[in-house]
Amino acid sequence: MSIAWPALCLAAGCGPSSGSSGTLYQRLQSEDPSVRISAIVQAADEKDRKAVPYLVERLSDAESDVRFFAYISLQKITGQTMGYRYYDPPQERAEAVQRWRQWLKDRGAPPAASQPKGVGSP
Repeated sequence: MSIAWPALCLAAGCGPSSGSSGTLYQRLQSEDPSVRISAIVQAADEKDRKAVPYLVERLSDAESDVRFFAYISLQKITGQTMGYRYYDPPQERAEAVQRWRQWLKDRGAPPAASQPKGVGSP
């Protein structure tokens, strides 16, 4: 799937932000959704496999745009979807996230660092 990242990113409002400092992995956990999206796009562009556990956690994000970009980025980096659809009801998304977590565990990937308060599912 070919994605026009700049256009999608602009449409989602993930341009430069005042809270965009820090490492990629810190920005993936930012409280600002636009910073998270920008970091997600960067991880996909760089095909950063170390970011995959963080991207899996973003699949449970409270913001649908963040979930969408995390899904696209995971697909771009890993070639996998695990049946995840960002627009599915919460229970179905949770089941797909569990499949992602199991996939990570089977590969010996460490879990992502804890996310800041307020980032994640409602």
